[in-house]
Amino acid sequence: MILKQVKYYILLLISAVTLYNCTDVPEGMLTNSAPETYLSLFPDSIISPHITRLKITWWGDDPDGLVKGYRFSFDSTNWTYKEGNDSTFQLVIVGNDSTFRFWVAAVDDKGNIDPTPASNLFPVYNSPPSVSFNGGTSIPDTSFPVATFAWTGTDPDGDGSISKYYYALNDTSTWNELSATTSTITLRQANGIVPGQNNKLYMKVKDIAGVYSPVVTMPDSGRTWFVRPVTGKILLIDDYPASLSDNSAAAQFYRGALDTLPFLFSELDIKVNNGSNIPKIKNPMFIETLKLFECVIWYGFRGNNNNENPNYQLATETLPFYLAAGGKVFFSGGFGNTIDQGFNPVEFSPVDSVTFYQVTGATQQTPTIVVDNNYPVLTIGPTNSPDRIRGILFKPSAKVIYKMPFNPTYDTTQITVCIKDAAVNPKVFLMTVPLNRMNGSSNAAIFLRRILGTDFNIHN
Repeated sequence: MILKQVKYYILLLISAVTLYNCTDVPEGMLTNSAPETYLSLFPDSIISPHITRLKITWWGDDPDGLVKGYRFSFDSTNWTYKEGNDSTFQLVIVGNDSTFRFWVAAVDDKGNIDPTPASNLFPVYNSPPSVSFNGGTSIPDTSFPVATFAWTGTDPDGDGSISKYYYALNDTSTWNELSATTSTITLRQANGIVPGQNNKLYMKVKDIAGVYSPVVTMPDSGRTWFVRPVTGKILLIDDYPASLSDNSAAAQFYRGALDTLPFLFSELDIKVNNGSNIPKIKNPMFIETLKLFECVIWYGFRGNNNNENPNYQLATETLPFYLAAGGKVFFSGGFGNTIDQGFNPVEFSPVDSVTFYQVTGATQQTPTIVVDNNYPVLTIGPTNSPDRIRGILFKPSAKVIYKMPFNPTYDTTQITVCIKDAAVNPKVFLMTVPLNRMNGSSNAAIFLRRILGTDFNIHN
């Protein structure tokens, strides 16, 4: 009986406990904890100075949820949000160094923000920028008063830190400012180039912190370049091979023809020293050099290799711009053994193409066929014959002046060797034989002077 009573009271106690647990309601509501934020460096730890382009990394932890993103700031007032765990900052400082405090706070998926953001001090230093002239753009040893320079500026803190470029000519007492986006400049006499003297360009760059680069120069080291003054209205371009026995005679012929005119002329040898007088930056330096003159007389030869032929590539790249600016051109020279029929080597003239045919039978005293009677008869010689003559096919707008009297198989109308681009007020004369070798009747100089005075209307 007693045992039954004990069992009864035990069952009663278990029932009461079970009933109490099932009906008990806890007081208050469950809360969501804020996340914690951590930097890759602990607060106030000692770190080495960084350049002003700084990458900072961080992470967060949420014990009862997920970290969705981060808010960060450099003043604890203005905040930026992003979801990534790092960012690269371009810090703007004045002077050589400074220190920045950075704050970052994790944000969880419920929108809770870490109330105690991770923070650290970041000392930074400013690296000086640098500037260098582009490779292959060195100035010739001699030029007329036009010079083009090209450069590249860099900054270890990011090229976006470049603020200004500065250049000075011949001394550094006065610097001229250029924008950060400028990478080339063409200078003239009005900019400080001094004709008749040796010249030198100085350049430096400044970053947004006000720090300057070392000064660089063109030419480098202790060298300078000589600037020739512009003399007269005509530029005589010598494109005649120095290897030919009549190189000096060719120069003397053109000088003699021009010396009788009532105005002066300047000379430029583009064959000497493998073309060392040709600017590396042809556009605009060579083009702007041509524009210093009203007329260009460009004379060359016709050889068995490219070194002996006129520099048609240079002429094609520059003369169209010069002509478009109002310039006038007389061009004399032949064509080599091989001509790409898909390429017009004289695009500055009304030439359609160069023929496949070439004549080697020209002899001294062979006269031209004068198609335009306004010009004198020219005769091969007196001492040298042209080395093979190739004809040209020309556009309808061209006007023929001379042909050479050779028979088929070329054609029945002989080889056209001289044209102009228009009947009235022409701007271009092209002769496909060296004019200096067409002076057997002493009329070559008369022909050239007639072009300058009558066709090009160049007078004193």
